[in-house]
This record gives sequence, structure tokens and C-alpha cells, in this order.
Amino acid sequence: MRHNAASTRIQVYKDLSMNKILQKVSKAYQFVAIVFLLTLFISVFIQIIMRNFFNSGSIQLEELARFSMISLVFITIPILTLESKHIVVDFLISHFSKRIQRWISVITQLLVTFFGLYILNAIASIMQRNWNVRTPGLNMPNILFYLPIIFGILAMTVFSLAGAWNTLTNKEDKA
Repeated sequence: MRHNAASTRIQVYKDLSMNKILQKVSKAYQFVAIVFLLTLFISVFIQIIMRNFFNSGSIQLEELARFSMISLVFITIPILTLESKHIVVDFLISHFSKRIQRWISVITQLLVTFFGLYILNAIASIMQRNWNVRTPGLNMPNILFYLPIIFGILAMTVFSLAGAWNTLTNKEDKA
């Protein structure tokens, strides 16, 4: 009996430390998202000034704004996944029992995990052919353009898998 209780306690501690690691990763992603948001704001603001006062635009600022916006979207996906703050349509699911809702949640999170793996595989196949192609405005290699997307999808995949595990083992937050 003690051996089982001790191993269960150790497993709970490992899971808690894993959740703490995921929370720290989420905080780092939030910081990066704020940087991309500020970059987006500043580049669009400068473009507005340039177009309205100098009748001139900037291809580089346009591409920087586009890169920042795309990066912002993909970097915030795992944050929303971890905190379960993404859009949920549950008008049908809410009528099921808690047990069925839990299994639907696990299946959904596993589907998101497999979707993330599929997207990462697709990006890898695209990058095999185009990793050194440069963007027209900033002359940035495609691999740099895709890095925030890759990191966002990778974290979403890990966070979804962790969410499925927490739901299965009934350790998810009830908040």
C-alpha cells in the first residue's frame, strides 16, 4: 500500500512540475506575443504617418506588420489552448453527463494534437524545398518567417496533449 501511495504522490509531483513548466512556457509566449503586438502597432503607425504626410509607403514596414500579425496569431494559440480560453461551442455538449463531457474533451484535445502534428509535418515538407527562399520586403529567409508558426503549433500540440492527459487523470483545474 505504501509503495502505491508513494508512487502516486511522486507522479502527482511530476505532473505538477510539468504544469509549472507549461505555465512558464506560456508566460514566455505571452512576452513574445506582446513584442509582436508592439511591433505591429509601431509599424502600422509609422505607415499611417508616412502615407498621410509624405505620400509614401514602405514595403519593409508592410512586410514587418504582416510578419508580426501572423506571428502574434500563432504565438497566442498555445496560450489560449493551455488556459482553455479559445472559442468553445458547447450548446450540445453541455447537455451530456460530466463523464461524457470529459471523454469528448479528451478526444477533442487528442484531435488537436494530431492536427498540430499534421501541420508541423506539412511545414517541414514545405521548408525542405523553400527554407532559403527570401521574403521580398525584408529579405528574410523563409525559415525565420515560419519559426513563430512552428513554435506556436508545436506548443499548441504539447499543451493539447498535456490537457488530454490532465483530463484523463482528472487533474485539470476546475476554475
